[in-house]
Amino acid sequence: AESGPPLYWIAIALVCASAYAFYNIFIKKGSASINPILGGVVLQFVAALFGSILLGVVLIIDGGAAGLAYDHAGLFWSVIAVGTAELLSFTVSGMGVQATQSIPIIIGGSVLFGAVLGLLLLGETMMVPGWVGIALLTTGIGIVATDPGEKVAGH
Repeated sequence: AESGPPLYWIAIALVCASAYAFYNIFIKKGSASINPILGGVVLQFVAALFGSILLGVVLIIDGGAAGLAYDHAGLFWSVIAVGTAELLSFTVSGMGVQATQSIPIIIGGSVLFGAVLGLLLLGETMMVPGWVGIALLTTGIGIVATDPGEKVAGH
């Protein structure tokens, strides 16, 4: 019998989600004082630095580059997608949109589009509960997008 991934993946995913939350909050805090293109470049530089360190650790542990094969087209489109996402995230945050609106829309929208693209491009499937979740997510994004909230000075 084929078993699924270990359940602790959920804890790792939640830590990842909290890191994304801090990432987006810090983008919001810094976006008023930096050009969106420069902000994107700084983020990419930091990601490349941290990624290089992690890659070095993996190479030392694994003892070589045997597991470093990759799909060139996939890598190219990943770079385009990440660069576009960071540039647009800085742009939206720099427009004065509140973090309580922009972050849920960007991250929630990412979940929505990720699920749909997984279905269309990767041939994955989703059962009725998954579709209900997508409907709830879409409704939540709509509610958040139309809630102007209260303006806080300096943000």
